[in-house]
Amino acid sequence: MGTWGTGPFGGDAAADLVVRLGALPENRRLFAVRTALADAVEERWYLDAPEGETAVAAAALLAAARPGGAARPEPGGAGPAGDAGCGGAAVAVPRCVIPQPPPELTGLAVRALDRVLAPDSELAELWDESDSGPQWRASVAGLRAALGPAAERV
Repeated sequence: MGTWGTGPFGGDAAADLVVRLGALPENRRLFAVRTALADAVEERWYLDAPEGETAVAAAALLAAARPGGAARPEPGGAGPAGDAGCGGAAVAVPRCVIPQPPPELTGLAVRALDRVLAPDSELAELWDESDSGPQWRASVAGLRAALGPAAERV
């Protein structure tokens, strides 16, 4: 697991997702985000770290792209948030690379985050073995909260 931070974009698989999304036409990006989330939710056995990391990044992009989304530029000047209708200030994103998502994707994102935090998730296991595990868990919990009221219904 190549990581450099506890935030949703602090690893190789998350960075790969952002690059892949940037290469897609805008009208295909939400489908790719939905696929990343669904892949995590639908894994019934053991969720491998790259899939978990991708799901966390996809959920962060959704949170940022929602109306009144919680987005700010990622430290290091990765680009301004707001390019695609993002605003607020709670989730650091490299840039807003997806259009405004439909509300039903929020529930899928919450379920994906819950799956990433489950006992049979490699990403959770790896973070729990590190000194930064509590920070990572707090980051994921903050992301879940940023998804808003839908998080309470799921």
